[in-house]
Amino acid sequence: MYYRVIPFKRTFDTYGLIYCVRDELKNDIAPGKIVIVPFRDTQELALCVCEVGADNLNCAPKDIKDITSFQSDFIFLSPKQRELISFVSSHYITPIHHALGLYFPRNLIEKIAKNTHDKIKISEYSYKNCNIPLTKSQDEIYSKITRGEQNKHLIYWVTWSWKTQVYMKIIADNLATNKQTLLLIPEIILTSQIGERVRDVFGEEVIILHSGVTAAKKSKYWMDIHCWNAKIIIWTRSSLFYPYNNLWAIIIDEEHDSSYISDQAPRYHSLDVAEKLSELYDIPLILGSGTPRATTFYRALQWEFQVLQLLEKFK
Repeated sequence: MYYRVIPFKRTFDTYGLIYCVRDELKNDIAPGKIVIVPFRDTQELALCVCEVGADNLNCAPKDIKDITSFQSDFIFLSPKQRELISFVSSHYITPIHHALGLYFPRNLIEKIAKNTHDKIKISEYSYKNCNIPLTKSQDEIYSKITRGEQNKHLIYWVTWSWKTQVYMKIIADNLATNKQTLLLIPEIILTSQIGERVRDVFGEEVIILHSGVTAAKKSKYWMDIHCWNAKIIIWTRSSLFYPYNNLWAIIIDEEHDSSYISDQAPRYHSLDVAEKLSELYDIPLILGSGTPRATTFYRALQWEFQVLQLLEKFK
């Protein structure tokens, strides 16, 4: 039995490396687990990705090394999340270990290496279930999104149109059915503004992630999101790479903002990643902007996005 794995160390390959599974480990092997493999002159952590048939090996079986052991029985990433890693690596032509690193905060990797990740205390979250009032124009937009005729939407709004009400109505619907919602915000200042508004409605346990959040806290949030306990997440672009298992909508506010483009390895555009997530989970992707990018408008003209206009002002 052979498995493809992705070491956390630099390998500079695109697909991962193939290792053999010894007989005593065959009953425990599973994609999504973290294993320990021989790599160069050391033993390294690696994510187990998928089984590989003997006819798909890229070298002679005698040259393939054995997986040493399991680091944990915990399934860290689902098939959809592992597919997103492969998408980032191939779409942006970047080594796959770079894409893997997006999913694992450094603090969490350290805890996995020490086998202390299972000691992270998972929190219980308590949200307020709220009825979000909408104006006629807001309700029309909300209805078009929730009818499900199309999964990709562009809300074109003017200042003081209260587009956040539409966002919160979608969040409230998902919360009522125990589903997760991700709201992407471009800047920390906006995160604070919108985040506090959402917290005023749904309670203090809305997760608002930003650069000021400690490394240990990010690991804790990672586990809370993985276990479905955290339902409302507001953050910048890196929040796309958290282990959502019940995600039901992705909202990208101010979609035109340049901060959605990562200029560090691996370089990626949040819209591309969000679109892939939307396709993998078959969930709505909602873009909001008063000044959409020309490319987004063009794609809307090609019917790739449904344009929803919110042109009423309220004060």
